[in-house]
Amino acid sequence: MKFKIKFADQIVGLFIIVALVFFVVIVVLIGANQRWFAKDYRFVTSFPSATGVAPGTSIIMKGFTIGKMDKLTLNDDNSVDALFHIYDTYYDKVREYSILELTVSPIGLGSQLLFHPGRSETRLAEGTFIPTADSIDGKALIEQELVEIPPKDDTITRLLANVNPLLENTNKTIVTVNRTLTEVNRALAGQSSGPLGSIVGDTSAITADARERVGGILDQVSSLLSELETISANLAETTDSIRDPTGLVTKLLDPSGSIKTFLDDDDALYDKVMSIVGELDKSMSSLQGIVSGLNREMPKIAGLLNETRTAIQQAQDVLEGVKNNPLIRGGITERVEQQPLNQAMREGSFE
Repeated sequence: MKFKIKFADQIVGLFIIVALVFFVVIVVLIGANQRWFAKDYRFVTSFPSATGVAPGTSIIMKGFTIGKMDKLTLNDDNSVDALFHIYDTYYDKVREYSILELTVSPIGLGSQLLFHPGRSETRLAEGTFIPTADSIDGKALIEQELVEIPPKDDTITRLLANVNPLLENTNKTIVTVNRTLTEVNRALAGQSSGPLGSIVGDTSAITADARERVGGILDQVSSLLSELETISANLAETTDSIRDPTGLVTKLLDPSGSIKTFLDDDDALYDKVMSIVGELDKSMSSLQGIVSGLNREMPKIAGLLNETRTAIQQAQDVLEGVKNNPLIRGGITERVEQQPLNQAMREGSFE
């Protein structure tokens, strides 16, 4: 017995109609997503080269895709004519003085075709020529500030743009360090006429002057010590003679000794003794003059040594500043203040 379904044809027809409706809806959705039914406005431009741009390249405005490149053609002038379209939703952005800018990543990350709207309220008619940013017309519009160009936020481009100034500053720093080291070497060799050379020259002059003065004072002190040593030896010899009961003094003091004999010579011995005493007085005066001169020169010597020490410290600071470059280590080490030499000698104890 055959099995028959009532209204089978109607059910099959309904399924076919539902399938067709779903197919149409899907096609409409896909077409709407692909802008099959949308109105696009076409414009033309020109590039010096097609490098970085091709049919289908998106046209970007502030991160939004507002259109695409349609066709590229090499014309008789060896430049590239381009045809592109702008979506109808962004057609109000295409105003007078608008330009296109082709940006290529400096490290090979691709290119972008940017759209910059003009500052006019007049919309451009479909088919109008829009210049590029590197063309003569585009540069003129940018110089006259007729185009709204937002600040670029390309981190890599900004970093690469800052590399060149950084390298220039580094080069200048290296040149400065080399010049400083050369100046220091010339100053230490006595060939520089700059401030460092003056410091080194003054230090050498002060050191030479100090050596000369100290040498003269040491000679005077040595002579004074030699005389004092001679006098001390004579006094020791005289003391030994006085202590010796059979010595010269005893013989001289004997009533029948030499003193009695010398006293009977009409003051000849007295005159001789007075002459010796006068010579001794002159020697003592000379000795006192040497001691006084030495006392007067001591503060000068102390000040001179202090100036020498300061000049040497300044030279050390300059050399240490060059060695500890501020770009590397942080400058000159702070010095502990030292008490002046002349003040320390005045306040010291001489016991």
